[in-house]
Amino acid sequence: MSAPLSDRSAEKRQRMLAAARDLFLRNGLRGTTMEAIARQAHVAKPTLYAQFADKDAVFNAIIETMVGDIHRVIDAGLASEGPVAVRVGRALADKYGMMLDLLDGSPHADEIYTEQARQPAHYQALDRAVEDKFTAVLGEAGMEQPRELARLVIAAAAGIGRSYRDKAGLRAAIMVLCERVIL
Repeated sequence: MSAPLSDRSAEKRQRMLAAARDLFLRNGLRGTTMEAIARQAHVAKPTLYAQFADKDAVFNAIIETMVGDIHRVIDAGLASEGPVAVRVGRALADKYGMMLDLLDGSPHADEIYTEQARQPAHYQALDRAVEDKFTAVLGEAGMEQPRELARLVIAAAAGIGRSYRDKAGLRAAIMVLCERVIL
């Protein structure tokens, strides 16, 4: 286990990740170089390479941060007030709204989604954890077949999340889905 980063090192790391995220969204994964990331983050290339072995490592670090953000929005939605269908809908709408905000306007959104699919380790663990959270909430609410219901709602919301480009429409569609399917 590595030692905690100093405040200055942590700030540099965050600056490098923010620069990489901006470049990936603007230029795509293939169109972004480690040199460009270092330049935009205002760090030397050796400083960038001291933190990240390569561009894939940078991308994976961004994904790890995003996974934490996804857990936070889902937990907040599930812990909110209201019937279980509303809470599940809110959690999913917030998750996909966050993804929409992140990818908004990027001509490389499809490339980024495809890259995520090529690196399933982060996503399989996230998908299992999210499914477990929804299954628990649905089971506590007395729903029959809570795991299957969780899988169905998550899969349908993922399709909505990839289809909608406006946040209000996305939220409305996911809420209708959950209110109609979770009875």
